[in-house]
Amino acid sequence: MLPPANRLRKETEIKRALASPIRRKSGLLACKTAANNLAAGRFCFIVSKKVSNKAVVRNKLKRRLRAATAGLLDRIKPGFDCVLIAFPGLETKDYSEIAATLQKVLAMAGII
Repeated sequence: MLPPANRLRKETEIKRALASPIRRKSGLLACKTAANNLAAGRFCFIVSKKVSNKAVVRNKLKRRLRAATAGLLDRIKPGFDCVLIAFPGLETKDYSEIAATLQKVLAMAGII
């Protein structure tokens, strides 16, 4: 689970990150980032009904993304808000493939 300092919760902050023109996509995962002046990077995960109509599947994917992000926190640079957007097909991948895709998209965004 992500520590509270690494969670992006407020709707206004999420919208600010989504409005950013910088978008990196790797396979079935996209990352939109915006700078902040905090000592920690904050993350938000979006898994829409386009991925799956079943809430169980969407929540499982969000848990896997959070766990993979928590495993990378020691390598992540501070000072940004990041919104990770899942696309259809990511729910069929196992944890190692999800973690590899996450690491690749964060590296493309310059966060790692």
